[in-house]
Amino acid sequence: MHGFNRLGGNSVAETVVAGMIVGEFIADHCESPDGAADVPTALVREFHARESRQLAEHAARGGPESPFALLREMQLAMTDNVGIFRSGERLAEAVTQLQQLLVRSRDVGLRSQARGANPELVAAYRLPRMLKLALCVAQGALARTESRGAHFRSDFPVRNDRDWLARTLATWPDPDAMLPVLAYESLDVRRMELPPGWRGYGAKDYVDHPDTPARQAEVDRVRAATAGAGRLAQQQALMPWEHQLPPRLRGRNARLGDHDT
Repeated sequence: MHGFNRLGGNSVAETVVAGMIVGEFIADHCESPDGAADVPTALVREFHARESRQLAEHAARGGPESPFALLREMQLAMTDNVGIFRSGERLAEAVTQLQQLLVRSRDVGLRSQARGANPELVAAYRLPRMLKLALCVAQGALARTESRGAHFRSDFPVRNDRDWLARTLATWPDPDAMLPVLAYESLDVRRMELPPGWRGYGAKDYVDHPDTPARQAEVDRVRAATAGAGRLAQQQALMPWEHQLPPRLRGRNARLGDHDT
């Protein structure tokens, strides 16, 4: 699978595998004594009462806005302005549109009073959270003044590892705020198996991270020292990882025609 897919295909495969490993780890932890939940019943009752009030307010509210219509407008704003090809102007337009939709979502009314399964009530309940998530994506993209991966910004066409090799962390501590709080988690290039480099397509017009040359020199030394030992030995020397997997998943990831063991 890897080797002939581009970013989307590889990312999906890696997400599925990583999700399986992490999900099983969480399930095993929950079944162990260390994973026993210790949640006060008062906290559960408080959460249930709060959410029940919110659902009741949605059911009784007679506002003019339709949750389905607002969801559609949100989808169009993201599709039109926060796609693969981006610009600061279009991203800022998306942020403004999403903020306006967030305000309007506070005046949603329900046409259906069906008891039991009620798709309109579910949409109204989820809508503000979906808009906030969309704002995390759009505002995070607007703040990131570079192009990275499959996302291209016409006003910042260069990948900039020096300033932007970091994960965006978006939080919403104030429920009434109109924008998320953005923070960043820097990546440690010296702990990567391979430093960020040219992906093999397009121009080599990116800005290196300051630690990339030093890590590349280390990689070159390890490869020279383990020449002839096989790719798996080289991989383990560059970034030991096998011990972090569950025992049953530590088998070799064979390649077609590969006899390296």
